[in-house]
Amino acid sequence: MTDDAKSREAIAFALRLLSLRNHSRHELAGKLVKKGYGHDAVEAAMNYLAEKRLVDDEAFGKELISSRSKRRPVGVSTMRFELARKGVPDEIAGSLLREYDNASLCLAAAEKKLAALHRYDETVRKKKLEAFLRNRGFSWPVVRETIESLFHNRPS
Repeated sequence: MTDDAKSREAIAFALRLLSLRNHSRHELAGKLVKKGYGHDAVEAAMNYLAEKRLVDDEAFGKELISSRSKRRPVGVSTMRFELARKGVPDEIAGSLLREYDNASLCLAAAEKKLAALHRYDETVRKKKLEAFLRNRGFSWPVVRETIESLFHNRPS
């Protein structure tokens, strides 16, 4: 098979992957390599996709942040780690996370979790909620502020 044919095949495979969901450049290139495409074919495919604006790390990062924020809110540090794990460059991740509303996402996660903790007394609910939010990657000041706002003047 010629290099041009391999490149076209790699592009076709990448397009199938992109039809399922958006991918970062790094993630998509890794999948092409794993599938057995050589360096030249992967590079040609990635250049073609970038030229056609079909692979865009900034758009991918925005989509990932939006999706995670709605489905399973996490703290800014956890979101930064997730973006890095998916191959979004640090400068893009940093830019996207400047607008990340850590406090409101923490509150949304806390309110959802609090509904499941109704059978416990207030002290236990607070402790469990704190552990839950810290495990989600929210910083202590944000967690403390969230818990105080949820339990302030609230009946037990």
